[in-house]
Amino acid sequence: TQMLAAIGHDLKTPITRLRLRAEFLDDDEQRRKMLADLDEMEAMIASTLAFARDDARTEPSVPLDLAALCRTVLDEAADAKPEAAERVAYAGPEHLTVSARSVALKRALANLVGNAMAYGGSARLILSPPAAGLVRITIEDDGPGVPEDELENVFQPFRRLEASRNRETGGTGLGLPIARNIFRAHGGDVVLRNRREGGLAALATLPV
Repeated sequence: TQMLAAIGHDLKTPITRLRLRAEFLDDDEQRRKMLADLDEMEAMIASTLAFARDDARTEPSVPLDLAALCRTVLDEAADAKPEAAERVAYAGPEHLTVSARSVALKRALANLVGNAMAYGGSARLILSPPAAGLVRITIEDDGPGVPEDELENVFQPFRRLEASRNRETGGTGLGLPIARNIFRAHGGDVVLRNRREGGLAALATLPV
């Protein structure tokens, strides 16, 4: 973890220099490609640093409206993919206050929703009222699901079922591990289950 954090930190300076140099390229197409590659590198480094730091354990908990946070995450996901906006939906109470780390929890939810959108083409978030001391958040999609023997393995850092190196399809392999770390830091958890109707469901819990 310390090695990843150190490497990620040290890469920021040369990436910034490369970005400045790329801006002076006369070839528009090459400039666009180089800047896109640098954007991808920066996103991968940001994910690696977030995983290495485990920010969820240092941010203070505050009262927050979990229902409003869930809707905000869904709205932002729909804005990012307007063509799939009609396949983003929320079901649950209008308001639900919990004590949580707001920035970390938003990141965890965004990772789960983003995963559903990227691999399942949809994201339906169901927020259940507290029961037995827990709030349950279910995020469903309509994708192909995950092989049963991989449902736990995908929470390993850098584990990706999609084999390409294209971040648009394969990601960095850190979204699910970061989400699980954050929920567990709150005293909850997140697991994946294949839906009998087809698709995948991420089942997250938070204590109240």
